[in-house]
Amino acid sequence: MSQRNIASGPFCGNLAPTLFWRPQVSESIIADVVARTAARCRNRGILIPTFAQQRDPRLVPQSVQDELRTIGLWDVHPRNLFRITWKNDPKTGLFGPVNRLEIPRELTGVRCRIIGLVGKYFPTGAHKVGASFGCLVPRLITGQFDPTRQKAVWPSTGNYCRGGAFNSALLGCDSIAILPAEMSRERFEWLRSIGSEVIATPGCESNVKEIYDKCHELVRTRGDEIVVLNQFDEFGNGLWHYEVTAPAIREVLEEVAGPSDRIAAYVSATGSAGTIAAGDRLKTWYPWCKVAAAEALQCPTLLRNGFGAHRIEGIGDKHVPWIHNTRNTDMVIAVDDADPMALIRLFNEPAGREVLLRHGVPEETVSKLDLLGISGVGNLCAAIKCAKWLELDEHDIVFTIFTDSM
Repeated sequence: MSQRNIASGPFCGNLAPTLFWRPQVSESIIADVVARTAARCRNRGILIPTFAQQRDPRLVPQSVQDELRTIGLWDVHPRNLFRITWKNDPKTGLFGPVNRLEIPRELTGVRCRIIGLVGKYFPTGAHKVGASFGCLVPRLITGQFDPTRQKAVWPSTGNYCRGGAFNSALLGCDSIAILPAEMSRERFEWLRSIGSEVIATPGCESNVKEIYDKCHELVRTRGDEIVVLNQFDEFGNGLWHYEVTAPAIREVLEEVAGPSDRIAAYVSATGSAGTIAAGDRLKTWYPWCKVAAAEALQCPTLLRNGFGAHRIEGIGDKHVPWIHNTRNTDMVIAVDDADPMALIRLFNEPAGREVLLRHGVPEETVSKLDLLGISGVGNLCAAIKCAKWLELDEHDIVFTIFTDSM
């Protein structure tokens, strides 16, 4: 693949020199807790996959694959821990190539290729189940979380607490989900259905502070009966994307790139700064690759030190997460929340799809646009803006993430 240089504009140079950085988690071990956890897993038939198995499901034991044939993707069954991968095959129930969707030039209007990894085929329907796995499991196997007496607290504005509560159920752990009261009723109902204690805090997507006020209150009132797994400062969040998401992108790139093609940029909404950590790994392989952070225009925290409410569920705002390695962030891109909301209608309503077909968008693409949820469409908008700013051409490839689906 080519390593042509990309000229930097006034807002796309590195914020600081690139550092080849890998998220770290604590390696201190509490032996008696580990022993109790191991016994609990044995008694409940729980097997915990490795990152290597989530990267490459060919390493999953055949006995586990045989069991998975009769287990649904969303079933609360511990074997679904092995389905925390970008490679679930929805047709067979086993594994295949990385799930991705390329958005053609007829739709994007730019010369470069834009490819998004698809999160729909994870358990819970979003890749946040991977981020929460990366936060909880290192604590389990080191004894820093005791499932026999502690509850895992999952503060979130959406998919993270879903993934955390799901993983807790699979791993035999009690959980508490904390999210804003104005999030969808469906999210609350689903969380209760899998046995999580659910706490609603005031406000909407933008009211992150209120979630953590509640966390502090729980720490005061419940003490060490709980462990708060804060996605914004848990390095296990970024570690999972560093170890699993970035290799998935590399695998797709090696499959689709021609001899003169190269990865030009990786675009991700800031959110909890877990997904964007895949960019740190990508830079170790492709130092010229730009990492672009996307934000809602209505809440331009990195871009303008601003704040405000917006409608792009799941991308976070009003603060810079502790785990965000901003030194590897090359660009900050604002997306007006009106754009993804309008595009969601265009992509999913019959009249909108007819318009796309009339304008030459391939039917195969149009039929798959429901693989993009609101935040995924937001990432697509940011990827298009990135391509235009960098003046990318036919030999450039931009990667992004389609977190969840409609």
